[in-house]
Amino acid sequence: MVKFSNKPNVNGIKKVSENFEYRSKLIGREGRLFAGLISTRFTGIALGLFIAVLFMVIIPYLAKLLGV
Repeated sequence: MVKFSNKPNVNGIKKVSENFEYRSKLIGREGRLFAGLISTRFTGIALGLFIAVLFMVIIPYLAKLLGV
């Protein structure tokens, strides 16, 4: 004889909802990270160009000027 229970088995539902919650947090975190990268893009490009000019032009000029 098969016994039917009136208690619902919610363990599977809890696991699935935890999985969805975890994935949605990962998607949100990735979105915030991408937005932060986009917002600092121009600052990073400008800083990189400044460092490149510093290494390629100013430092050799100073070395030549000082006779090193």
